[in-house]
Amino acid sequence: MGNGSKGCDNNPDLDGGGHHCRIALTGNPNSGKTSLFNRLTGANQKVGNWSGVTVEIKEGKARYGGRQATVIDLPGTYSLSVCSTDERVARDYILNNRPDQVIDVVDATNLDRQLYLTLQLLELGVRPVIALNMWDEVAANGVVIDVEQLSRLLGLKIVPTSGRNGDGVKELLAVATAQGASGQPESVRPFVVTYPAELEAAIAKLISAIDAAGFDMYPSRWVAVQLLERDCFVEGEISSFSGGTAIIDLRDKLTADLKRILGDDPQTRIAEERYGLIAGAVKECVTLPGIDRVDMSEKIDAVLTNRFLAFPLFFVFMWLLFQATFKLGEYPMGWIEALFDWLGAVVSAGLPQGVVRDLIVDGVIAGIGGVIVFLPNILILFLGISIMEDTGYMARAAFITDRLMHRIGLHGKSFIPIIMGLGCTVPAIMAARTLEAPKDRIKTILLTPLISCSARLPVFVLFAGAMFPKHAGNVVFLFQVVLSFASFAGMALVFKHTLFRQTEDYPFVMELPPYRLPTTRSVLIHLWQKSRHYLEKMGGVVLLFSILLWWAGNYPHSAEIEREFEEKSAQLRSDTTLSEVEFGAGLEVLNNERQAAAMRNTWIGRVGTVFEPLVRPFGSDWRGAVSLVTGFFAKEIVVSSMGVLYAVGGNADDSNETLRSRVREHFTPLSAFSFMLFVLLYTPCLVAFVTVMRELKNWRWSLFSLGYQLIFAWSVSTVVYQVGRLIGLG
Repeated sequence: MGNGSKGCDNNPDLDGGGHHCRIALTGNPNSGKTSLFNRLTGANQKVGNWSGVTVEIKEGKARYGGRQATVIDLPGTYSLSVCSTDERVARDYILNNRPDQVIDVVDATNLDRQLYLTLQLLELGVRPVIALNMWDEVAANGVVIDVEQLSRLLGLKIVPTSGRNGDGVKELLAVATAQGASGQPESVRPFVVTYPAELEAAIAKLISAIDAAGFDMYPSRWVAVQLLERDCFVEGEISSFSGGTAIIDLRDKLTADLKRILGDDPQTRIAEERYGLIAGAVKECVTLPGIDRVDMSEKIDAVLTNRFLAFPLFFVFMWLLFQATFKLGEYPMGWIEALFDWLGAVVSAGLPQGVVRDLIVDGVIAGIGGVIVFLPNILILFLGISIMEDTGYMARAAFITDRLMHRIGLHGKSFIPIIMGLGCTVPAIMAARTLEAPKDRIKTILLTPLISCSARLPVFVLFAGAMFPKHAGNVVFLFQVVLSFASFAGMALVFKHTLFRQTEDYPFVMELPPYRLPTTRSVLIHLWQKSRHYLEKMGGVVLLFSILLWWAGNYPHSAEIEREFEEKSAQLRSDTTLSEVEFGAGLEVLNNERQAAAMRNTWIGRVGTVFEPLVRPFGSDWRGAVSLVTGFFAKEIVVSSMGVLYAVGGNADDSNETLRSRVREHFTPLSAFSFMLFVLLYTPCLVAFVTVMRELKNWRWSLFSLGYQLIFAWSVSTVVYQVGRLIGLG
């Protein structure tokens, strides 16, 4: 178990030639597991979902000598005794997929907590290789760890590593692939966690009952211990098994007896025994520096988690991030915009006038260029969030918001999806799996789409730059953070006093990792993954919709409209009473009317006409309606839709006009503000809605999620616009 039933040598090599191993990477959150994964695999990674569940995974290829390995980065988990779907995935992969080797990433600066998962892996029958990570920090802090002694105590191979600078990574891969090939570690004895006699007696009785019932899915001793710990998933599988009810009844009887004898429940005693073993091992193997030094992280936390300073500092940091997103992003935005203007001019000059040229210039280049210009803003945003996560500050942000979360009827862990939602709504919704209480999970899933994801950022940057150029950074921050968080909190309060009046209250315990400088390698890999995802959208859904929008905005042609305006133009020319200036002005009016009528007659004009009455109350027109409808599929398409819509049918003199100029022509500051509010509050994208359906597994809640967001978005946008007009802002 854990090293695989076949061994590396017998697994087919996916790349051809040599040996191949499947190595599962597990460990606590904040143990440096992701940095180590990046070191092992470099940029040779792919992201997917577990079969049957929508938990994001990373998989990468690693090579050492003649061996090749597929490294699977399992979701971070503190324990294998879980009732959380996200953490269950990590355990089930080890149990059911049987990787050739497991690497347990342990933060060497925090052995007291990190080795708890190690003991549980040992109880499961897994013989992991220990990556004693953060080794550079151990040395810097003056701590001495006797690695050989710890290896003897645990009966496991241990390799000191540093995800930051790559120390020990080659040695770790060599040990893991060698042990995976042999099937068992050599020259180390097995380690068994033993409990007090009363507990061991109860475990033995449960083992006998499990074996007698024929339940052999997992090791009997591990199942017995999990039952005493009241592991909800193991208990569910036993209950559904023939004869399982009798085993559960026996567990309940033994639990009651143990409470009377020990004066405590079995879960507590089992955890105490494990921590006792860990404390003994740490005491025997770890030597602390003679001088008692105040940890630098504690000094920083005295300021950043201060009850008065924590929230103001958090918003200052976020404000600075969005100022940088807009200010620094303007320079590369200008370069990209100039590049696409040049590309459009080259194509226009190189191709003969006709359908093909119009499709490429007004469809593909206008649509893709209108969105890809915001890539620098997206990368700066992700860079800032990645740095805050890698330094350990985001864990503090979740800690300081715990009390606020409870006041609005949410669990402290709900802040984690909020932060993830600034990047992408889909993984943020899935992050709600870490919440134990079903009602907390449902509330968080319903509310998370209100957090403004990075896909909405191009819309805010476009409108802020066009309509509020002197305060663009502040406007982007207002929508992306302030109004986003405010709408989340406001709807949470509404839910608290209506749909979810009574909820279970689970304590929120979160590890605060020490502050660390993020590694350049880790940050660059994160940025590459995000930019690749964004660019793939440009070549996929955005390109497809740009072409469809161009076609729908040009067809069908109406001969009647052309004939009608030719007659009006002839009448205008025959009017000899008009001066040259009056004739030119009249001709321009006629051309504009002709273009508007022709556009209204196209497929996209007809769709816009249907939806226009719905968007008029908040100051938008049929073009805005079309952009919002297409934006349901992906928010980036809102901008690309405008790029196509405002390019179609334009005057020749306007060919070099930027999209911001077109926005200024068709929106007022008030209508632009209301439009942005609608974009902020309605469904992020089709994939997010599908994810909500998968996570909730309830079509009523899913439709409610879609419906309330649309009603909320329309109501707020309309009220703001209409009130603004009444007080003279329109």
